[in-house]
Amino acid sequence: MRMLRAVRVVTAALLLVLVAACAPIPTSGGGAEQASGPADPNAILRWANAVGLSRFDPHRASSSNDNTHLFLTYDRLVHTDADGRAVPGLATAWEFGPDGTTMDMTLRQGVTFHDGTPFDAAAVKANIERAKTVTGSAVAPELRPVRSVEVLAPDRVRFVLTAPTASLPLVLSDRAGAMISPGAFDNPDLDQNPVGAGMFRVTAYQPGARIEYRAAQNYWDPAAVRVAGIDMPIYTDSVTRLNALRGGQIDGAVLSPEQVAEAQASGVRVEPGRTSNFWYFQPNRTRSAFGDVRVRRAIWHAINRQALVDVLARGYGELAAQPLPEWSPGHDPSIGPDPYPYDPARARQLLAEAGLPTGFTFEALVATSPDVQRVAEAIQADLAAVGITMTSRVLEGAQITDEFFVRKQGDLLLGPGGGRPDPAQTTGLRYLPDGFNNPGGHTTPEMQRLQETVLRTVDPAARADALHAQMREFVDQAFEVILYYATPPVALSPQVLDFHPGLADRPEFRGVAKAAAQ
Repeated sequence: MRMLRAVRVVTAALLLVLVAACAPIPTSGGGAEQASGPADPNAILRWANAVGLSRFDPHRASSSNDNTHLFLTYDRLVHTDADGRAVPGLATAWEFGPDGTTMDMTLRQGVTFHDGTPFDAAAVKANIERAKTVTGSAVAPELRPVRSVEVLAPDRVRFVLTAPTASLPLVLSDRAGAMISPGAFDNPDLDQNPVGAGMFRVTAYQPGARIEYRAAQNYWDPAAVRVAGIDMPIYTDSVTRLNALRGGQIDGAVLSPEQVAEAQASGVRVEPGRTSNFWYFQPNRTRSAFGDVRVRRAIWHAINRQALVDVLARGYGELAAQPLPEWSPGHDPSIGPDPYPYDPARARQLLAEAGLPTGFTFEALVATSPDVQRVAEAIQADLAAVGITMTSRVLEGAQITDEFFVRKQGDLLLGPGGGRPDPAQTTGLRYLPDGFNNPGGHTTPEMQRLQETVLRTVDPAARADALHAQMREFVDQAFEVILYYATPPVALSPQVLDFHPGLADRPEFRGVAKAAAQ
């Protein structure tokens, strides 16, 4: 363990005081204009990602941030549109049975995995069974309602469910629905050498450093593949990403908000992103003092969340209190963005009521990302002001989720992430006893009861009511601190055409292109 350096904490605290009154940088695009003209089918798109991936096995990958890497090479049964709704992917249609306990799915014909294995109903059955049972599966809890998968025909499967499960189509748009070639299940190097049926094959991989993708032949949606390949260096440092973009070594990356003005001044095109991810301050509620709801509420009151948005995010964020974004049907509009407003005196009072008048000490896991480090420093200073000592163990991005969620180490995890296609995925993973993203297994009977209702309810209005009740329970119990939703600035070279960042700040690069040289 090691403390973040005290001088950096003081600097962060002073920064909040000195610039809190400054207006945020506008979120409108600027800099260079997008190129026009024909696309170059032989172009290689170069995208710098801020984090590497935990592993190339989609059923065992431990971070939602892995999706950027995984979904280029692994296709899913279901895709999502720009508003997060389920649309056809490897499955062309699906339909629930009359009582909601079965779902029949029609599969796309003529698809093969990158090793030549046919994609068919048998492959779907094998994948779902593996995802439910493979050691270390991160998606098994999401598939628990699936009792079995029956092969009805080469292009038709039936999901037999333990109860009506309205979330299943969107669950299958995430890692649980990613299809691996059954011929690669037993490959000892699957974590390094993926075998999927997606738009691109992985042709080179240096963990934590670089991934090279090249277009797969005969992908079923040719309009989605308009470049010959994608090179993805891993640059954890935001300065490195911006310098690489300005120097022409890459074509796109997500910037730190504080870099926007500099990027635009140098002619870089910047566009605001849209994300269902949120910055979270998530305690293991079975460790340290976090089992007491008064302590968790004190943490909310102790953190100046609006200053994080205004100063560190430079306005590229929106204050929120729910783990579901405001465009989600599960977001409860009756809950304001700040139910536990910044109030250090109230935080100290709650700590005293919890028997901790002099505070307590806990260990947070913090990624090496400079953006995460800055947020950690600011929060550390806020907590120190009410008597709470936050020590930090700094880990690489690809290691940190494994350490917290798999090995169940550390008292708390700070970072961005969390968004899932279906609201019940988010609540199930984070707040149920067996949720992968709930390392202590802490929950409440009410949260469990409401989750069962959400999963069984197919009617959209009734389902939304149950989700709203879950959000009220979440806020009342202060399961974790939702710091804010980011609207991350995306920087692109002028040659990039038709780039869509995606709802979860994890671009899939479908249809992206580069302009041909003039």
